[in-house]
Amino acid sequence: MKTTMKKTISVLLALVCALSCFAVASSAAQTEPMIVAPLPFLHTEGEQIVNESGETVVLRGTNFGGWGIMEDWFCPYTSPAGEEIMFQKLVERFGLEKTHALMQLYRANWITEIDYQNVAELGMNVIRLPIWYRNFQSDDNGTWYRDANGDIDLHELDEVVAMCRKYGLYLIIDLHGLPGYQNDYDHCGKSKSMSLFDSTEQGARYRAVVKDFWVTLATRYKDEPNIAMYDLMNEPLGTNITIDKSYQQTFFDFSDELYRAIRAVDSRHIITMEAIWSPDAIPGPDVYGWENIVYQEHLYDVTNVTILHKANEIRNAKYGAPFLLGEFYPRGLQSFSYLFSIFNNRGLSWTTWTYKGAGDRADKSPWFLYGAANLEKVDFENDSYETLCEKFGAVLRTDGGAFSRTAFADYVMNFVNGEVDKASLYSFGAAESRGTFRERLMLFSDKLQAIYTTIRDWLRKLKTGDLL
Repeated sequence: MKTTMKKTISVLLALVCALSCFAVASSAAQTEPMIVAPLPFLHTEGEQIVNESGETVVLRGTNFGGWGIMEDWFCPYTSPAGEEIMFQKLVERFGLEKTHALMQLYRANWITEIDYQNVAELGMNVIRLPIWYRNFQSDDNGTWYRDANGDIDLHELDEVVAMCRKYGLYLIIDLHGLPGYQNDYDHCGKSKSMSLFDSTEQGARYRAVVKDFWVTLATRYKDEPNIAMYDLMNEPLGTNITIDKSYQQTFFDFSDELYRAIRAVDSRHIITMEAIWSPDAIPGPDVYGWENIVYQEHLYDVTNVTILHKANEIRNAKYGAPFLLGEFYPRGLQSFSYLFSIFNNRGLSWTTWTYKGAGDRADKSPWFLYGAANLEKVDFENDSYETLCEKFGAVLRTDGGAFSRTAFADYVMNFVNGEVDKASLYSFGAAESRGTFRERLMLFSDKLQAIYTTIRDWLRKLKTGDLL
């Protein structure tokens, strides 16, 4: 009798959670039904991104980090080794179906319609969306989740595209976590687990699954103009992209394999190749005959000297292709004003890392545009399913009461339309004229706090062995 009762309660809780997901998704889809004209398709011409009328388009926006794949330093869970640890534990406790429903509930609340509206009101024109293969596949063998009709279930991505269209935003689909893991960091799903580029049968199988994943997405969205580009692999090889040469040729060849597989079904969309830290970490377009591509770097440097060096590297690469700064944050002595000014002065596209975050002092951190300092994290090993649903429920919404807009969000508005702070640019960041004195003072104070919390996170991961 007790066993039957437990099963009944379990089924009811799963149903409640699933209905919550449906309700959130449906409410977003049904809010103010309207037909919005899509943005024009983008493509590259030389070092510029242009629209169908030949007008130059510089993309300036943010990442919806934490939506498709969590990082525990700014998401409401704790697992320094990556989300895969939590996912497997939840599957062990509740089964795959209920775990998938729970994570859909999380995504439906972490980003809602208000967030697209906020991005548009900030004057931004693009969102980079980090996704994890486990959002849409139940295992690393490429088993897709399917809807009631038996079709591959991509309704969550469909809703993102619809929201971008409604608010006049371009979308970059970023495959942040791949089967087999493309680097050794927790933000690909599981730290110290990279085997995607192994010269083994298993490595080859992972690469085949990734290729099928991208072909499926490209086939689905080949006619969607609001998608700006496909971001094939987030930070492939990590620090090894320039240090350890043993995987490089496999990485180069696999990038070309993905490029050609996508081009076989989608000839229009831009593809972005990540060099991450230096332009010469990946071949120029002529080596493999790549066309309509954008190179991408991520900048987390600590001084204005190093950011100038990186900007000059990009200018001197002479790849004849545009560059996107897909992630960046001015650590240490580097200044926000100089960072944005040199990006805009060079005509580089950029997306901040990241839109929202939860954690110690996150409500003031310039890592985020919106932050929550006192959001309760899930205990995925002990919380009941009902409690997990509550913690992944409406409290996660940006307008749910826990999150507030940061001073950084207001500061970014000084640069989203391509403005350059000449005082900062010409003084090498020693002076600036953008923003009020109070805004700059608050930002400086918030940055000091962000440095403190970053160091604390590094020390925590040093203890667990997850900081490389």
